[in-house]
Amino acid sequence: MSVTLPKRSELPKEQTWSIESVFAGEAEWREAFKQVEARLGSLAPFAGRLGESAKVLLEALETRDALLHDMQRVFFYANLNQATDGANPLYQTMSAEARGLFSRVSAAAAYIQPEILAIEPARLDAFLQEEKGLEVYRHHLERLALRRPHVRSAEVESLMASVSDPLASLAAAASAATNADMKFAPVKKADQELPVSHSTINGLLVDPDPGVRKAAWESYADGHLAFKNTLTAALQGSMKSYIFQSKARGYPSALEMSLSQNFIPRSVFDNLINTFQAHLPLWHRYWSLRRKAQSKKTGRQEAVYTHDIPVYGAPAPFVKSPELTFQQAAELICRGMEPLGSEYVEPMRKGLLEERWVDWGINQGKRPGAFSSGIKGSRPFIFMSFKPDLFSMSTLAHELGHSMHSYFSRNAQPFVYASYSLFVAEVASNFNQALTRARLLREAKDQAYRMAVIEEALSNFHRYLFVMPTLARFELECYQKLEQGGALSAPFLNNRLAELFAEGYGGQVEIDHERLGASWMMFLHLYQPFYVYQYATGIAAANALAVDVLQEGQSAAKRYLEFLKSGDSVFPLDALKMAGIDMTSPEPVKRAFGVLERLLDDLEAILA
Repeated sequence: MSVTLPKRSELPKEQTWSIESVFAGEAEWREAFKQVEARLGSLAPFAGRLGESAKVLLEALETRDALLHDMQRVFFYANLNQATDGANPLYQTMSAEARGLFSRVSAAAAYIQPEILAIEPARLDAFLQEEKGLEVYRHHLERLALRRPHVRSAEVESLMASVSDPLASLAAAASAATNADMKFAPVKKADQELPVSHSTINGLLVDPDPGVRKAAWESYADGHLAFKNTLTAALQGSMKSYIFQSKARGYPSALEMSLSQNFIPRSVFDNLINTFQAHLPLWHRYWSLRRKAQSKKTGRQEAVYTHDIPVYGAPAPFVKSPELTFQQAAELICRGMEPLGSEYVEPMRKGLLEERWVDWGINQGKRPGAFSSGIKGSRPFIFMSFKPDLFSMSTLAHELGHSMHSYFSRNAQPFVYASYSLFVAEVASNFNQALTRARLLREAKDQAYRMAVIEEALSNFHRYLFVMPTLARFELECYQKLEQGGALSAPFLNNRLAELFAEGYGGQVEIDHERLGASWMMFLHLYQPFYVYQYATGIAAANALAVDVLQEGQSAAKRYLEFLKSGDSVFPLDALKMAGIDMTSPEPVKRAFGVLERLLDDLEAILA
């Protein structure tokens, strides 16, 4: 008997997000699209005049921000639809049209930065004194001044903005191949054929039957391997385009451009990688404990295989996770976040249980993974495929961390500062998981439940403090190879990633080399240059902040809420210092490995 997934239209409304709160449907979206398109020329009258007066500069910035906001609304609605039903040709078309509009708006606004930088600093200061409305842009102008050596002429900036759409098509091609074209062989369980898809794979990987787990892992890897050359070409093209941009802007490397644009010193990246490598023996201990746990469970000597610890999903559980409905998971998270007070918990509870922030149902064509999205003026939107277990509850907590960060920053800040740096984004998400987990561990009534919570915690650390630093090393090597005139090939990518993971496994894991090496294809994060390392710095800062809130109480909670509200109005490292964490030091990363070590101690005690 074959089990099939429902179509998108067949999902109950309560399992879908309230996308109708953005646009009622395609017709309303197209009208908004046309309105943005009609305003593409609204910035042209200011070109060549930004240094004319404070009033002209303010009007240009306000006109730009209004246009960008409306363009974002069009863009993110199209992308939300494509995420939930990627094979739908209408949504593919809408997404492509929105990317094109994004590129045209960016090109129309491209002259603004170089023109501002052409204004003498003394004259710009005089503008700020003269026009009170410009004061809100002070930090924005300070950030821009720091990028002065890397901003090109208005003509070049416009050209670079115009090519953003064709360059982004490489990531879009990889997404289409992965989410629309890729097929996976079903797996058998008893008399059923279970479908393998992006939205079912994580559930299959924690199935109690090891045969199902192995078959699902192999099916998923083989589905990706069938596209290995296509995806290699897409990744190489995407990385080359970023290298081109870094050279055009005069940065010494792609990494330096990424760090500089987020105002992060190179030492932060190096501290993470060096601290991670120094603590690899902790991960070797974990794999050894997993072997002992599996052997104890079956009563015979067992090995740990790569399909037991998939790098893109949760490791196979030692104990069955407690079953949770979506509503129960939501309440657990709300209780876990109570140390932050009603200012945080009440809007989150309303979003979960009344306003349909979360698209959690499983349907055909739904892309893999989870994310939080939204714009200033919209409610948060969370994408995931919910399974009735602690792992999905943790994913929900993670994405709610992003959403509440956005909720506070968008409400507290003007449009120009309503978003925030990727570097701080993964702090809020991991903080929610850390605080919720602490509550679950305090309330664990029996050893099996405590074991399940520890397993979820170790799964979280495995993803963010093992997989992501390993991917960061892999990504850096790829960029460096291309920057030195080399080329990427599928055999190189697969082999090198498998080697890096093998180093992390320390001989404690039986490796399926080719399928493990294919794991890079499962992380579309690699199309966002040097994103993955920020997961690791994020979990480090988050766990340190969670400990502070639990130990200090209201004073630390107040600092944390101020951090969330700061948005992009301060530099990311300064925002974290506001909350009480200094990420220029390796100490927060070391503290995170200290939390991991205590979890391993707890695991070892339970196993004993």
